[in-house]
Amino acid sequence: MTIVLKPEAEERLRLKVVAVERRAVPGSRLFAGEVVRPLSSDGALTAPLLGGTLDEVLKLAEAQAAADGRMLQAQAQVDAAKIAVGRAEKVLRADAGSVRSVDEVKATLALAEAALRTAKAQRDLLGSPVGRGPQGKTSWVRVAVYSGESGLLDPKALATARGIVASGPGQSAKPVSGPLTANATTMTVDWYYELPADFAARSGERVAVEIPLVDGSAEKLVLPFAAVLHDINGGQWVYENIAPHTYARRRIQVARISGNIAVLASGPAPGTKIVTDGAAELFGTEFMTGK
Repeated sequence: MTIVLKPEAEERLRLKVVAVERRAVPGSRLFAGEVVRPLSSDGALTAPLLGGTLDEVLKLAEAQAAADGRMLQAQAQVDAAKIAVGRAEKVLRADAGSVRSVDEVKATLALAEAALRTAKAQRDLLGSPVGRGPQGKTSWVRVAVYSGESGLLDPKALATARGIVASGPGQSAKPVSGPLTANATTMTVDWYYELPADFAARSGERVAVEIPLVDGSAEKLVLPFAAVLHDINGGQWVYENIAPHTYARRRIQVARISGNIAVLASGPAPGTKIVTDGAAELFGTEFMTGK
């Protein structure tokens, strides 16, 4: 269908026209990520991560409470062993005891101290207490990457994160060394990225993460995403300015979104004039749904 507008109608709609371009676009893949919070302040590879489910929170809190209890028990045994050593040495100095008894209580103290070190190490693996500490200010995103595709991605490059329904350019997320986790059932490995401090997201929230490819850029057709329209069946369209005051709807196929730019799998030739601002109003005019 072709729409012909009067000049005054074009002025009221404030139509803006741009040309389709062919430019080098950095190659990337889009993944869904889950926002998690690291509970370790030292960035250890075994840092526990807290997602958004209550079951996950309760399990971690229970494990931390049990580890705290074991550490207190070990500390009490160390304190008791130190008292026993002091008493045995006093008895030996009074010529009422034996060297053997002193050696036995010292061995008991050494075992208690070893148990305390083990308990502390186990507690450190579980991170800061749930709901407390500075970890609430830091957010990571966990991305499950198909293992057969991981070799195509650049693990050291900055990724771009945005909300699932957000249409803006997104925010940069730097790669971090997280737990070495994977899922054998889905054949995926987990990659971790640290989100900016001003990234508004809660634990467990899903976000879109765009990870660059190793092979760099490729020439693609691009146009502003604001020009892309969707029909009720999911079809993607743009309006082409085919003559003065004349516009025609054309079919396109969007391969992916890069910031506020739509990268096309198929569409008009470079240089084609496409409507951006006012495209939705033209769509409403064609189907008699606008004002």
